[in-house]
Amino acid sequence: MKYYKTNAQLFADARKALLGHLSTAVWSLLLYFAIALFLTQFSSSVNISNTYLRLIIYIVSRFVATLAVSLFGVGLSSIFLNLLYEQPASIRGLLTGFLENPDNCIRVRFYITFGEYVCLLPLQIFLFLVPTDTLAEIIPVTAALTVFCLAGYMYWTLTFAMANYLLLDFPEMNSDRILRAARTMMRGNRMRLFRLYLRLLPLHLLGLFSLGIANVWASCCQYASVTAFYKDMMSGQQ
Repeated sequence: MKYYKTNAQLFADARKALLGHLSTAVWSLLLYFAIALFLTQFSSSVNISNTYLRLIIYIVSRFVATLAVSLFGVGLSSIFLNLLYEQPASIRGLLTGFLENPDNCIRVRFYITFGEYVCLLPLQIFLFLVPTDTLAEIIPVTAALTVFCLAGYMYWTLTFAMANYLLLDFPEMNSDRILRAARTMMRGNRMRLFRLYLRLLPLHLLGLFSLGIANVWASCCQYASVTAFYKDMMSGQQ
């Protein structure tokens, strides 16, 4: 019978990995968030009078921006993976998805990002077309659509949550094998990872009292904990 660590043990492993390396984790995370914000805002700056043409350009540009951000996410995963395995890590690791095995990274991230985008697309179109001042009048519809889309998004994200790490650890595997392996790893383990996210949620909520400053530390703990989850999963496979 396989034994996996508890969320408390994973969190302890994450904090241990961050000791002495917090500055690397923080600056990497801040740069990643800055890049994500810039690309997202840039993709939303299209201003065309035709509503439907603007919507199409908005959807396409947001997808391209999200895909680019996800490639930087591969690099962020490599930084935290190195920290968990006590290997040298630097901010330059953010470019890993573009510099190391980029074709495979793009194919894997395209598939995952496309699925995530499809899950959220109905909500994005709804919020784009419905005037903001009328949303309060249709709160039940907005809430139901939001819950439905987020549930699909979360299921898809949890299913392929380990893909970035598999890309980094097994560069010889093609994209199809990476995706199949990621799906297989998470079979029966989605709820475990979801509970880990829930355990870290109070840290993010407490961070609001520090005007978001403490959220940076909470985010570092979250990424490190998910990486510890992957490390624990791989240990259980052996």
